[in-house]
Amino acid sequence: MEHVVLDTDLSMGAPGSEIDDGFALALALADPEVSLDLVTTVNGNTDVETVTALTLDLLHRLGHPDVPVHRGASRPLLRPQAVSGRVPEGVEVRAPREGHGAVAMVEHVRAHPGEVTLVAIGPLTNVALAVRLDPEFAGRLKRLVVMGGRFLGGTHDAAVPGEWNVWNDPEAAHVVLTSGIAAEWVGLDVTEQVRLDLDTARRMTAREEPFLRFAGRYTEGWIEHGRSEGGDGLSCALHDPLAVAAVTRPGLLTWRDAHVAVETGDTLRGVVLADFLTAPGTTLAANARVAVAVDAEGFTRRFLDLLGAG
Repeated sequence: MEHVVLDTDLSMGAPGSEIDDGFALALALADPEVSLDLVTTVNGNTDVETVTALTLDLLHRLGHPDVPVHRGASRPLLRPQAVSGRVPEGVEVRAPREGHGAVAMVEHVRAHPGEVTLVAIGPLTNVALAVRLDPEFAGRLKRLVVMGGRFLGGTHDAAVPGEWNVWNDPEAAHVVLTSGIAAEWVGLDVTEQVRLDLDTARRMTAREEPFLRFAGRYTEGWIEHGRSEGGDGLSCALHDPLAVAAVTRPGLLTWRDAHVAVETGDTLRGVVLADFLTAPGTTLAANARVAVAVDAEGFTRRFLDLLGAG
């Protein structure tokens, strides 16, 4: 059994917002090989108060209101972003557990050294704070899986040159990369290859199961939102669920050891550079494992089967 802490900027349930983080939470709960010990929330897709409210609401929808949720960082480490949100009408605002998310991470990992896999699917602010709070935090983790970065290409977007999670707080990513733990990075190179198509979303919406009906409706909305921004309007990527799947099925991905650095300046803010250590005489050491290929069909089959949406 894999004991997991999920750090998330969940926004499923807010009209026009990403839905893959909600599917990641559902997948962590549905996987019989995962024990979801703790959820921490972080500013990212929306403000942390809205993230926390939506996370608690979704846990109730999924029938797991007992999972502890701690609200975490409300802004990046050094450069506050003007992220704002609003709890949608009809969502009951429930109180999270006492204590900051980063502190909850530290305390849980300290109590269970070598047993906890931390899956970070939002900006890495909470993780960086935990590393700074406890110098032994990284070493006590069993694994750290990060959904973030693009390692084999660029975003081709001058406004957001790095992948969103890393761009949002590259200083936090730098702290993680220099923490001493070789995190497993699941980036856009592979996540953009795993898709949920519109027909499947519509079938979900028509199902009787409350979560599938709810998730299908918001997935349809997210795909339509993508169309308005130049997408094909036929599917959306399942970025965050792929990182969760990597916990129990790492073989779905092809990994390469790398030395990864992140740009914290202005022009290339959030861009990651992966050196795969193939140059003769290199003195760099690996500080990450990077996913470079994915069995998209195998992932989709497992994802739909575990959620009962096949």
